Amino acid sequence: MDSSRSAQRAVLQFPPAEAEHVSQIYRRMKKVYGEQCLARCTIFRWCQHCEAGRVNIKVWPRPGQAHVMTNTATVSAVDELIRQNRRLTTREIAVEQSISKGTVHYLIHKKLGYVNVCAKWVPKHLSENKKTVRMGVCLTQQFLHRNHPFPSYALESVYQCQWR
Repeated sequence: MDSSRSAQRAVLQFPPAEAEHVSQIYRRMKKVYGEQCLARCTIFRWCQHCEAGRVNIKVWPRPGQAHVMTNTATVSAVDELIRQNRRLTTREIAVEQSISKGTVHYLIHKKLGYVNVCAKWVPKHLSENKKTVRMGVCLTQQFLHRNHPFPSYALESVYQCQWR
């Protein structure tokens, strides 16, 4: 026996037409469906809908903000806006694209991989060029440190003094 919500809702459409009281309907449904039966308040609410003339058993759309599906066009449009002006706020992007701030935040951080540093959107991950440049700087510093004329204990004291 199908004990899904839609099956139980379909069963509920017939008894109100027979002028049966809602509490009797609930007892019968509880006997038939057992633990899988809907809550008493749900059965009462659905019976009220049936008495009011609602014949469709599908769920009606609920009020509230509609969910916007993010597609590749939206993602690329947000990415283009950020590339044009890296100092845009999420609110400005949301107004420009007519989407919610939460969606913009999700797109920027999760899909595009940007982080906000000093009020400027920058890529979270370094490109290969940037990695190579950083590696070169590190190797240069390491080379300078090894070939420095001062003994290592003198350099340690100099570095400690700079951080105080």
